[in-house]
Amino acid sequence: MPLDRFLRDLFEHGRLKVAAPRGRLSTEEQAAAEQVLMEQEALCRGEFPGIAPPLDLPAAMWAAEMFHRACQLMVYRDLDEEAIAELLAAPCPTCSPASQHWSVDLVFRFLPDLIRHATRAAEGDPLVERLRGWAAEWPLSSVGMHKVLPRRVPELVADRGLGQLYLDRILAKKDFSRLAEPTLREPLRAAIGGHQQLWPELEDYLQPLLTLS
Repeated sequence: MPLDRFLRDLFEHGRLKVAAPRGRLSTEEQAAAEQVLMEQEALCRGEFPGIAPPLDLPAAMWAAEMFHRACQLMVYRDLDEEAIAELLAAPCPTCSPASQHWSVDLVFRFLPDLIRHATRAAEGDPLVERLRGWAAEWPLSSVGMHKVLPRRVPELVADRGLGQLYLDRILAKKDFSRLAEPTLREPLRAAIGGHQQLWPELEDYLQPLLTLS
């Protein structure tokens, strides 16, 4: 299945079909996939709390290709650890941190679902370990996941809108352990305001955080 069709299925209903891993995308395939990502980003931008960071297409395409390959590897499990490492070795292209987190999240927001499926198939699989590494590297996309120690949170929260989106996801998915991050203190205080009593399940987190200056 071409990458653009894979992405449309992912965004529209999540029922995916994949072929065996193969080589690089053609110019036409890349252009078609980029178009899908731009359309999806425009939809997500309309729901962003504030002004979203600029889209970085190379970062978004990296996430799309890595996610697609990971899905292929989950289905075609005859490849060994070395092959998995080679197929998923490419680093994310560099850009501003805010644009990078925002662009990668277009696809990686589905990472928790992929990890759940991959873990059911083989808990100790090298693919699962790689997916968990991504989950730690991209905290915005991995909210709600267990056994993840999120990294790069300060640079994520440095963008006010991304910080609010991150906090919204934490509260929605009740991933309250992430509220211990010091850089979330001010966004949390602003979100809760004077209504701390409405969040009894957050008492253990709110009390120390909201009383600190």
